Amino acid sequence: MSKKIWATSLIVILASLTLTACGAKTTATPRKTQPTTTKPKVKPLTVSELQHDECLTYAAIIYFAVHHTKLPRWQEVADMKAGWQIEIYPHQGRRKYLVWPDQHITSAQKNLAPNWFTLKDQQVIYDSFIVHSFRKDQTATTTLPKIVKQLNRDHAEKAVRHMPHKLAVVNHVK
Repeated sequence: MSKKIWATSLIVILASLTLTACGAKTTATPRKTQPTTTKPKVKPLTVSELQHDECLTYAAIIYFAVHHTKLPRWQEVADMKAGWQIEIYPHQGRRKYLVWPDQHITSAQKNLAPNWFTLKDQQVIYDSFIVHSFRKDQTATTTLPKIVKQLNRDHAEKAVRHMPHKLAVVNHVK
């Protein structure tokens, strides 16, 4: 009988040591943490940056008009894939910027008066012709600093910086 007790004790001791060793091993090793995925920081837009890049300025103005003005016709230029064509004309001592949908729009396709904007210092004045109406054009006014602040708040910096690739500019000002 002593052999049975001795064998049983040995098995119990070995089992205890094995469990203790396994328990110690799992608690001793640090837990693996999920790798942290940090998004690369996107440089915020600045008014200075817009003032040094006309096409980026046009892109910011268009993006703001589509997403933050209450002028319904500006939705006509909301297609980011088709892009835009900007035609610049002299207008009351300043420039008037006509905004057409599709960077490859042809003269034959320009049947309806487009949306447009004007710039005065840092002020942006949006205009929109009301189709089939004899009412006054719809307008909205903002400033470049307000546009920059809103676009950064929207985290739209990357989208706005990509827009000039889809922008064609036709300058009629000499």
